[in-house]
Amino acid sequence: MTSQLDDENLILIDSRGLMPFRFSHIKNAIPMGVENVISIDENGSHLVISPQEAEQIFTDIGIDDTKLVIVYGEYPDPSLARIVWTLIYYGHRNVKILDIGFEDWLRMGYPVTKDLKSKNSASKSDRRFVARINATERADAQFINEEQGKSETTIIDARTPQEHFQARIPGSILHNYEEGIGDRGKMIKDAEMLKQDFEKIGITQDKQLICYCHSGIRAAHTYLQLKQAGFDNVRLYDGSIIDWAKRKYPLR
Repeated sequence: MTSQLDDENLILIDSRGLMPFRFSHIKNAIPMGVENVISIDENGSHLVISPQEAEQIFTDIGIDDTKLVIVYGEYPDPSLARIVWTLIYYGHRNVKILDIGFEDWLRMGYPVTKDLKSKNSASKSDRRFVARINATERADAQFINEEQGKSETTIIDARTPQEHFQARIPGSILHNYEEGIGDRGKMIKDAEMLKQDFEKIGITQDKQLICYCHSGIRAAHTYLQLKQAGFDNVRLYDGSIIDWAKRKYPLR
């Protein structure tokens, strides 16, 4: 990837936060924390930003439909996944995560910089990011309530066992997002290993899959794990259990 860092068609997003970014980052990266793609509603739920906000935020950093977007973060922080999911939800399919965390990038001797100017800050394109909602990538509380209990739907809890047993959406299957993180700094396990892990606990490709956690960040990582494993029919419940509980839907 180092040979691509000056490519005008690449947008590289650093999801670690502004302070780590200022200390050191990959050349031409642009800082964007997960808070930039979350809208906190009156219930405290961490929902997806509006189409208008998405268009402004992503246009400002140079994303349009011609660009490849790569998001990197710190192993094993799942925050980068929520940024990736937001882009997918708003129609930008050409987005990936860097397969290793930033510390491993450093350890492998790849180049870093403290320069706060990126290639994108030098000139602005006339092209804009256009939000095209992919409704099949997202679930809300009403949708889950309607789909709950159907044999063709599996609801996946990406939280810890302790959180799951304390309070969960009835009928959901526990799969802690950490189970899908790879060894030696890999942000996500290999596809075949993921597929085997999911199938062992009854998560299969013939189902509609809905991921949730506490606030929709860990679940976004599970969403990407499922996509990597070849599962197509996957949704993120971005509001997750905060939203579910505030709306007074039943908990088990």
